[in-house]
Amino acid sequence: MTITHQGEIAMSLLIATLFAFAGQAGAYDPHYLDRTINSANDLVAWCRAEAESRYAARGMSTYQWTSSQVDRGNTLFVDGKLRAEGQDIVVRCSVARGAQLRYASIQIDDPRIR
Repeated sequence: MTITHQGEIAMSLLIATLFAFAGQAGAYDPHYLDRTINSANDLVAWCRAEAESRYAARGMSTYQWTSSQVDRGNTLFVDGKLRAEGQDIVVRCSVARGAQLRYASIQIDDPRIR
């Protein structure tokens, strides 16, 4: 291996690590889960990150996240969809309006994730 090739590998690893940590900023903020959720839009990022992390923990890649948000009374919903290992997966998240993010729930319609 040449020095240039080793440098390219090291730079690639550094960039990959930075992107991994950037996507998990909430995991390192001790007050992240204490945030109050007042609109369904506030729940979208958590819902996506939570779903993707469950697949990543099993070594499965995900892509093509889409979602819609709905407020029904005092309950906020995110209806999401992602692709995991070539399959379309439905993801649903919810939380009571005004509750802390730590009380949000997620449902993933995929028997591989249970």
